[in-house]
Amino acid sequence: GQKDYDPLLVGNVKGRKCILVDDIVNTGKTLIGAIQQLKGSGAETVYAWATHGVFVTPDNNAPEMLQQIDALEFLLISNSVAQAKQLPDKVVQLNVAPLLAEAISRALHNQSISGILNLEGVKAERYDS
Repeated sequence: GQKDYDPLLVGNVKGRKCILVDDIVNTGKTLIGAIQQLKGSGAETVYAWATHGVFVTPDNNAPEMLQQIDALEFLLISNSVAQAKQLPDKVVQLNVAPLLAEAISRALHNQSISGILNLEGVKAERYDS
C-alpha cells in the first residue's frame, strides 16, 4: 500500500463545517493530515466519520492521538470492530446492530431496505459508555 499521503484539497473551505468520510481508520495518520489541511485552509469545524475503527492492537495509540487534535470535533465510527480499550471522548462509537437487524428483517419479508434511510425520530447515544 501507499506509505506517504499528501492530502489534496479541492475547493474553498474557509468558514465551513467539514466532514471527512473514510472506510477504515487504523493509525490515524491519513485522517490527521486531512484534518490539519482543512483547519489550515480555514475550516470552521471538522468532523470525521469512518465505517471501521481498527484500533485493536495493544500498541495502537490512534484514538489518543485523535483526542489531542484540537481541530477535530469528533470521529464517529461503527462498532463493526470490537475495541480492546475504552475510547476517548472524541472517538464516538455507533451501534449498527439495530440497523443490520432491520435490514435483515426487511429483506426476509420482501420489504424496502431503502426505507431505513428515513431519519425521523432517531435518538443519538454513545455505544461505548
